[in-house]
Amino acid sequence: MNHHDIPEDFYSFETNTLFERCIECDKYLLDEGTEYIIEKAVKNYEGYPAKDTVFDYAICMDCAEQMRKQISKESMESMMRYFRDNMDVMTRLEMQEQSPEENLKSCMIKRIEISNCREYQIYAHCKGGKLNMENPPYMISGEVMEELLPLLSNQTIDEMNGFMNKHFSPDPSLMEPTPPRLILV
Repeated sequence: MNHHDIPEDFYSFETNTLFERCIECDKYLLDEGTEYIIEKAVKNYEGYPAKDTVFDYAICMDCAEQMRKQISKESMESMMRYFRDNMDVMTRLEMQEQSPEENLKSCMIKRIEISNCREYQIYAHCKGGKLNMENPPYMISGEVMEELLPLLSNQTIDEMNGFMNKHFSPDPSLMEPTPPRLILV
């Protein structure tokens, strides 16, 4: 298996350590065979080296699958079509051979450098305390998120907003004037 140490980019903003618990069911994630997803949304400040973590979390695969089931069929089909039409399959395959840090340098869809993104989200598939490079980590720019949001049904947006409201209470100034956050488990 192709596994790497989890880069600090995927550490919890709150503790600056590896995520230990699933945000939904509180399952311990660092056991060797436990698979989970880490998602982190970040806001850059143009002209400054500063950035803010808008939210971050880890979710076990069982809970992630339950969340996927809440996404409407039409939203899932729209998102799948978007990725199929906009993602270069060869690029995704090449990402398996690159370092995790290299994969996070630019948006996997738009190829926009991370430093040029006003907002971005990063994702990692982990197993225990390691990254699973068979499904390598990636970054999605705010532009991609803005293109995906109109493809989602009201039901799916309500589900995503419910997840955010249940788990996060961010500073309102970080959320304005951007649209609802896209959760891609």
